[in-house]
Amino acid sequence: MNQKSIKKKISFLTGVLLLINGFFILLLLLAYAAYHIPPATIPYLPFAGLAYPYILLANLLFVLFWIVKRIKFALIPLLFILLGWNHIGRLFQLNGKATGDEAGIKVVSYNIQNFIKYNTSTTKYLSDFENQDRITDWLTQQNADIVCLQEMLYDRDNYDQFAAQLGNHIGCPNNYHENYYKTSRDKLDAIAIFTRFPILNTGHLEYDDKSIGIYADLVINHDTVRLYNLHLASIHFRKEDYEFITGFSPQQEQEEIKTGTLQIIAKMRVAFEKRALQSKIIEKELELSPYPTIICGDFNDTPHSYSYHRLTRKLIDAFVVSGKGIGTTYAGENFPAFRIDYILYDPMFTASGFIRHKINLSDHYPISCTLHTRSSNN
Repeated sequence: MNQKSIKKKISFLTGVLLLINGFFILLLLLAYAAYHIPPATIPYLPFAGLAYPYILLANLLFVLFWIVKRIKFALIPLLFILLGWNHIGRLFQLNGKATGDEAGIKVVSYNIQNFIKYNTSTTKYLSDFENQDRITDWLTQQNADIVCLQEMLYDRDNYDQFAAQLGNHIGCPNNYHENYYKTSRDKLDAIAIFTRFPILNTGHLEYDDKSIGIYADLVINHDTVRLYNLHLASIHFRKEDYEFITGFSPQQEQEEIKTGTLQIIAKMRVAFEKRALQSKIIEKELELSPYPTIICGDFNDTPHSYSYHRLTRKLIDAFVVSGKGIGTTYAGENFPAFRIDYILYDPMFTASGFIRHKINLSDHYPISCTLHTRSSNN
């Protein structure tokens, strides 16, 4: 092969790779757009936001490739990556802000998945509650001032006394909880707030006859603060959906693959749209609040989603300020790891010591941080 033919071949390969890089740049722009555009407007756009970490990685690899090959195209993907610099900060932090000696408010948020590490509607038939004891012991060790729990299930004897007993045990005797469904009887199946601080007032938010959040007005250092504990819509995969995901094989029948994939995509689309609507309900509620706000909860959405964007327009993400690493909080085995649990706060506070606690007692990891009033730091 002569030199001219070699140059033509190299030029052709470079062109193909440039086209592929252009495709990933387009996906990157779509991921940025998903942050701002309601899911119902462009139904499949939220999938680009969900895939942002992988799209970002692909573009970073192209930057490295062009640099190694000494080809000037490295600047193109780099510029588009820098265009969404804030997205990187929500995904990854290098140096967390440690908690010093100053006094603060320790906040814990944890989706405890029914205390027993898998989805169920009842625990009455179980005899082993070791996982519940481990979660309770861990919460006690945190010595927190505020604990927000999602998916708190208790349906055994004296269920109506359980919340008070748990609050006393973990050192947060004041509590408020609401069952997810009004139709739930003779059990707790609830979103719950536990705190050391006095509670003045409480309330809850609903969407489609289901509680999506609760709030409590707390007296903290002579100020009143409204604390929200949120749990936005999940995808509601069924057993067969998880079996399809975990057992996926190219050897499956084409029609089976198509059907299973379309079912999963359809459920995710519905969940994206529900969370967007729920975030707007919550946002309106926040505007009516007479007090500064702290939000904890399981959003079931990533930091590159429309619902996250709506809820952080006037609030600060504790991970961004004081977290370290990637901070993924979903710990389930059947779906990629994402950061979907959050602690957000009013600008009257600042945060330190954000931690994603890597304990395997649920399909989520608990998170915590310490909040300080700005006046206490001056």
